[in-house]
Amino acid sequence: MNARSVMPRSKEVIAASRGFFWVVALAYAAFVIYGSLVPLDFHPIALDEAMTRFRRIPYLQLGVASRADWMANLLLFIPLAFFWMGALAQGRGTSARIAASMGIAFCAVGLSAAIEFVQLYFPQRTVSLNDLYAESLGGLIGILVWWLGG
Repeated sequence: MNARSVMPRSKEVIAASRGFFWVVALAYAAFVIYGSLVPLDFHPIALDEAMTRFRRIPYLQLGVASRADWMANLLLFIPLAFFWMGALAQGRGTSARIAASMGIAFCAVGLSAAIEFVQLYFPQRTVSLNDLYAESLGGLIGILVWWLGG
C-alpha cells in the first residue's frame, strides 16, 4: 500500500484544488503583469531618474474615463488575491489562512508598486497613486471574498 492510497479522499481533493489554484494564480499573475505593460514599448531611463519619478507619482483627479480605469485596476486584483488565497490557504487551518492573508495583502501592495514603477519605462502607461490604491484595495477585497466564500 502506498502513501497515496492511505490518504483520505478529502485530502486528495484539497491537494488537487490547491494545485489547481497554484496554476491559475501563476497564470493570472502573469496576465496581470503583461496586461499592465501593454503596449510593450520599453524606453530605458536611468534607475535614479526612475526612482525620482516614482517618488513623485501623482494622485490624479478622476474624470469618467479615469474612474473606469480605477475600477478596472480594482477588479484586476480581486481574482489575483482570491487565486493566491486558494493556492496558499485551501484546506489549511485558521492560523495558516490568516498568515496567508497577511502575506498576500503585503504582496498585492508590493506587486502594485512594482507594476507602477516598471510602467515608468513604458511611457504609454499612466503611472499614478490612483492605480496603486485601486490595485491594493482589489487585493484586500480578493482576500475578503476568499474568507467569505472560498
